[in-house]
Amino acid sequence: MTDTARGRGRTRHTRAGAPDRGKAASRPRDGPGGPGPAEVPFLTRPLPARFAPAVPTANDYVALPDLAPDGSLGSLQVLSAAARGLVGVEGSPLLRPLAGGTLRRRPVWERVDGWIPRFRWSSADLSLTETVLAPPDHKGIVILLEVEARRSVRVEAGLAGQWDRTTYTLFHTRTLPVTAAARIDPWTRSVSLEALGPLPVVAWAVHPVPDVRPQVERSRNRISLRLTRPLRLRRGQREVMAFYVGVGAEADGARTTAVDLRRRGWETLLAETRSRLAPLQAGGSGRLGALYTLNLLFNRFFACGRTIDTEQWVWVTSRSPRYYVCAAFWSRDAFLWSLPGLVLADRDVAREVVLYACRTHWRNAGMHAQYVDGSVIYPGFELDELAAFPVGVGTYLRATGDESILDDPAVRQVLADYPARLDAWRGPCGLHATFLDPSDDPVVYPYLTYDNVLAWRGLLDAAQMCERLGWREQAASARRAADDLQRAVRAHCIVPGPDGPMFAWAVDGQGGYQLYDNPPGSLVLLAHHGFCAPDDPVYAATVAWIRSPANPWYVAGTFGSPASAHSPDPWPMAAANDLLAGRADALQWLREAEMDGGIACETVDARTGRVKTGAAFATCAGLLAAALALHRDRWA
Repeated sequence: MTDTARGRGRTRHTRAGAPDRGKAASRPRDGPGGPGPAEVPFLTRPLPARFAPAVPTANDYVALPDLAPDGSLGSLQVLSAAARGLVGVEGSPLLRPLAGGTLRRRPVWERVDGWIPRFRWSSADLSLTETVLAPPDHKGIVILLEVEARRSVRVEAGLAGQWDRTTYTLFHTRTLPVTAAARIDPWTRSVSLEALGPLPVVAWAVHPVPDVRPQVERSRNRISLRLTRPLRLRRGQREVMAFYVGVGAEADGARTTAVDLRRRGWETLLAETRSRLAPLQAGGSGRLGALYTLNLLFNRFFACGRTIDTEQWVWVTSRSPRYYVCAAFWSRDAFLWSLPGLVLADRDVAREVVLYACRTHWRNAGMHAQYVDGSVIYPGFELDELAAFPVGVGTYLRATGDESILDDPAVRQVLADYPARLDAWRGPCGLHATFLDPSDDPVVYPYLTYDNVLAWRGLLDAAQMCERLGWREQAASARRAADDLQRAVRAHCIVPGPDGPMFAWAVDGQGGYQLYDNPPGSLVLLAHHGFCAPDDPVYAATVAWIRSPANPWYVAGTFGSPASAHSPDPWPMAAANDLLAGRADALQWLREAEMDGGIACETVDARTGRVKTGAAFATCAGLLAAALALHRDRWA
């Protein structure tokens, strides 16, 4: 436990200070109770996102995070159990469509069924349509080109590109020192490409139908591809070209996967994909319906996936390198943000990843961040990360009614261990301490109100599940602990506020407290978690303060919103919190904010509503979709 958790010295009343954009954090003002901690906590703030716009898509194995609005493919990304992160093949671009001079202008693009990118070009001579399909359950994609002549024309059509580098991404991207190999494979009639170290790292293969004239050139460690064929079309004639791209841990798996995709055929793969996507459509054509579908699917395919080498399900912050802490496991992000959207999109996958998390990550529960194998990547205890496990299993159970998950030994271990693990962080005042807050930053005071309410919710959920298992003694003990914690929160975390008693953000248990809020663990959610009624006057005063200029971290502007010291710009998550708390006027904010091309991000610019930090925030997309679903009747 930290010095502040032990209540070192005298404490003070603080409102967290005014935002200071030039420092890591603002020093709290002195107040009643004397001086507090001598040092300002060191914050690791996110850097502004500087990425070109993208039209991402993915399936369970292959992610295309930087498919561009011009139809070019920047990379193929796969999760690797051996690497404990993302492995990618990247180019400038990796693949792009060709059809004479038609592509000199930018295409019009859309998402079929809210997910499948489709691009359309037109000229006086012909029109070109490119569809990029990531069929579920397959280790590959299909790039479909449809060329239609508007008058008799001769044209060279197909794909071209350049494989520049092979990358490894965990938080940040670095180039792997591997050898890029390519050959035209006569056995499968595909172009086979492989990244080789001492052993293969990743491979991909392109199988074109109909056959094309493949050209492969190597320059240093870069490989250029050209897969085109001459077309002679009469007016109104249409030609379809399909490029089946298999991905594997090595070349033989990649090239045979491409063959398997070809044998199934693009018509079947497209129909099967659309059939899988159909139940997830929001209905209607409004902005909020489209926003719901896009974020629901982005969470489904970018917050979880299967590794290319072991086919194991894993749960991560994001499968996109555009997110600044991608490809790692945060239990808070998974259980509290991703899961509410995932149970709406795919209950079978939700079950898979809940079990994966309990089996793999419970041994280090509460640690800041973990590799996908459960080992610690970023130390530091976070109370909300510990409580997320029973709260998440309870969320799954309430959403699905699938009590069979309680038969799994790992889930039972979570329920059996949670009260004791929680009690290890219990202070003399009856509250539980944390080292880091819900934005992964050091705390000023050790006892956070939100974290303790989440711990209380976890005890109640654990008690209910223990009762279903017939564990009467454990259930009764968890309920007693929940009652004790509820009393401690009421006794220590309600403090004087500008408009009367309100919940503090943090306390020291000896009279010192901090007025503050943080969207990743907002006090707005206390009623959502059932700790108090929405009309509780203490809660109402707290929410009013958070949403007012009295809160020094409230950001004004067209897209004004509560922010925090971690990232002092408006958070879409704050809008989701408002929706979860029953405040429907947050829908207007979401109608107008562009975010990351409609996908949830960490923060936006207060004037433009465009992504500022944390692009491609896949777990937050799940929370946003779930929050929107609660207000479906108000989408119009």
